[in-house]
Amino acid sequence: MSRTPLRVAVIGAGVVGCLVVHGLQQQDDIEIFCIDRGPEENVLAGTGLNVGPNALKVLQQQDPELATALQAAGISLPWRSWVAGLTDGTVILDLPLSHVADNPGIRIRWSDLYRQLRSRIAARVRYKTTLLELGYAESSEAGPLYLVVEDQETGDRQRIDRVDLVLGCDGRYSQVRQTFFGAPEPKQFGVCIYRLLVPASGDLIEDYQQWFHNGHRLLAFAIPGDEIYIAGSFPLGEALEIPDAAKTPEFLWNCYRPPAGYSKACHFLASAVCEHIDQIHWARIQEIPLAFGDDRGHVLCLGDSSHAMFPTLGQGATQAFEDGCVFVAEMRRWLAAGRSGGVSSLVARVESERRDRVEFVQSFSRDASKSLLAGSDAAIDLREKTQPPFLQRLDRLYRQTPIVV
Repeated sequence: MSRTPLRVAVIGAGVVGCLVVHGLQQQDDIEIFCIDRGPEENVLAGTGLNVGPNALKVLQQQDPELATALQAAGISLPWRSWVAGLTDGTVILDLPLSHVADNPGIRIRWSDLYRQLRSRIAARVRYKTTLLELGYAESSEAGPLYLVVEDQETGDRQRIDRVDLVLGCDGRYSQVRQTFFGAPEPKQFGVCIYRLLVPASGDLIEDYQQWFHNGHRLLAFAIPGDEIYIAGSFPLGEALEIPDAAKTPEFLWNCYRPPAGYSKACHFLASAVCEHIDQIHWARIQEIPLAFGDDRGHVLCLGDSSHAMFPTLGQGATQAFEDGCVFVAEMRRWLAAGRSGGVSSLVARVESERRDRVEFVQSFSRDASKSLLAGSDAAIDLREKTQPPFLQRLDRLYRQTPIVV
């Protein structure tokens, strides 16, 4: 006698949501669907990002075809090195990633990453759909959980019953997390971070570069399309607010300028920031406490909804890749074992596999951020990053990845 298919609702078609749906949509014993409040063609999704070598290593094990597609010419550029120094051009760290990783990472537009991930699951996602309500059903006949959703274009509402598992993949402001765990209290770091894309200027900026003046940083790398991704940062005052006076060309130009004057590359970056200031997206660096499975064992948060972290090591989206691949692998094992222990057992297994790893990455990202603080000495901090203790942690981050096959 065949089992009733497991009904899985994925909330959010971001990195981790797409990976889960893509990895499980061919399973005969699962009915999986996804809702997302945004449009399918989200061309304004962020700007650019670097995806760490650990994400590509894990993805290559589970889905070599997708890993190859993400690394194709015109879609991304390889991330092979990390250069860091001072805004006068002094280089302190020049690290080939091959010294600490088994493969490169990639540099890619958010919109191109979304297109690659979403094109493979189009039939399983309902875009422009708002989640109005979700919770545990009062009657066991309705299944463990229910959802109420609304089509943003028609206004039609629908109640979806008999949901066995809800996956919160809806980002750091997750509605799923807030419903079942309460709103998380973010930990502020006291640093403003902003990002934008600007036209490239020759070969001044190629692979991953960071330049510091005191606690002020310019980060940049090239992406396909002859554009440069820039992420600048500067310390905030005790109020932890981004003052209007800081959102001006005058402030930002002087923010990174060293006594000896800008290097050629940093002059370009600072000029580009000032010239395109109206395109900047402003934010504050923060993290949230970990949350995975709920007490009743039918809800699981993944990606930023579970563990939004400091972006200093570029591990936000990268850990979402790891989460998605680990969940798919654990789900397949659990199904092959006959759903032993029920859904709550699956949720507990995923949390067990991820908790220590995510705690390490969050802690490492936090420790690596001290050069962004007011009063920091970037030269000393960067020299520490050339020493064995830091490099060993990078090796652990990039090489000692989850096994998902």
